[in-house]
Amino acid sequence: MDAEGANERLQAPATWPAGAEDPPIRVPLRGNIPAGPAVRALLDTAPLQRLRGVRQLGLAHLVYPGGGHSRMEHSLGVYAMGRQLLGHLFAREGARYLTAEDGYAFLAACLLHDVGHYPFSHTLEELPPHPEGRVRIVRHDERARELLLEDATVVTVLRNWWGCPPERIAGIIDEQSLEGGERDARLRHLLCGPLNPDRLDYLQRDSQHVGVPYGRVIDVERLLGSVQFVPGGRELGVRPKGVSAVETLIFASYLMYREIYWHHAVRAAGAMLKRAVSEALLSGELDAGRLVAADDEQAMGMLRGCSNPATRELVAGLGPGRGLYRRVWSGSLEQVDRLPAGAARDLLQALESADAWQAERLLGEVLRGYQDRTGQAVAAHQLLCDVAGRGKELFFEVPLVDSPLGAASTADPEVSLIAPSLSHNFELHAKRMQLLAAPGLVRSLAAYLGLGRVGVPA
Repeated sequence: MDAEGANERLQAPATWPAGAEDPPIRVPLRGNIPAGPAVRALLDTAPLQRLRGVRQLGLAHLVYPGGGHSRMEHSLGVYAMGRQLLGHLFAREGARYLTAEDGYAFLAACLLHDVGHYPFSHTLEELPPHPEGRVRIVRHDERARELLLEDATVVTVLRNWWGCPPERIAGIIDEQSLEGGERDARLRHLLCGPLNPDRLDYLQRDSQHVGVPYGRVIDVERLLGSVQFVPGGRELGVRPKGVSAVETLIFASYLMYREIYWHHAVRAAGAMLKRAVSEALLSGELDAGRLVAADDEQAMGMLRGCSNPATRELVAGLGPGRGLYRRVWSGSLEQVDRLPAGAARDLLQALESADAWQAERLLGEVLRGYQDRTGQAVAAHQLLCDVAGRGKELFFEVPLVDSPLGAASTADPEVSLIAPSLSHNFELHAKRMQLLAAPGLVRSLAAYLGLGRVGVPA
């Protein structure tokens, strides 16, 4: 594409229409999404096409049958939501903080923000680096950089159709990047900050697909109608009339994590998958490079092809018949500290701060004691620990713009009682620990450990 054509397409990224010859793409929740030739050229690249086979919610479809939607669908939703956000910002503040080129780069980043995702959503990213360097899974936004810079087709499309250096798009997607100065820091905040189009789309989309109302309480129209850059343009804030809309977003996040993303059976499936993958990687049967480049079905096929007994048994539990591990003990992290003093509390407190490899060692010691006491042999992979929410924070602080209170945010009780309360409850009630075991071992292991099954129905 010549320079004149590129400049013409850059005139109005927020309202960039499809041509008459380019039919829109219809996506649940967002309806018809305008898709001109630049969008379609990017969608046709291998990294984005792979997202058709990567489920947005990982293994949640084992619990919620409707939760099988793809990251491709979500990426289009983020692009559509990004267009709306830019439309409001350009209309309200013109080019004060954003240029047309910035808007174009932001929309490309919206489409590409998930290309670095591994199969099974975020599950594999929870595997920490192995102490001997035998397993290392980098953050998905860090991996996106490699894909954007190494895929020749993506590089060509970004340069020729979008007028964007791929290095810039990679730096916007990587939320820990310091590249690009103030302009790209602003775009990173638009994509990764509290009021980002990614969160606005996935909360609504995931809620709709799994069949719960939580994500649909967000007052998106009022939120976008009140969003504005703070003076200096460092980050987004809301005018006072938007506080209630921010509260709906925080409330939706709290409920979706507590009830869907960290549902006990979803987390049990994830714990089994992580152990199956780690066993296969450590045995040398599975190549990490091939695994992370696969989609969900390809990755599951690789795992099913492993001869390692632990991997085979765990993967079988995720297949037909769904033999998910059950809870030996389950409770909030606060409940761990309220257990009676003794070996069980010491174990759970140690597991609370342990990484996957340390937890494996601690649980191995438990099983050796159990076998000595009962004479029953138990494989090491049949007792697992899962901690949901370690290191995760619920955003609740959004600056107010033009507030009569002066410098204020939704974290201030005079502005919102709901936001700080939800953040507090998120720490106390949403973050949970589980000890999980193969179904036939649950009651005997609970008795051996002297643990009442907190939060588990009789």
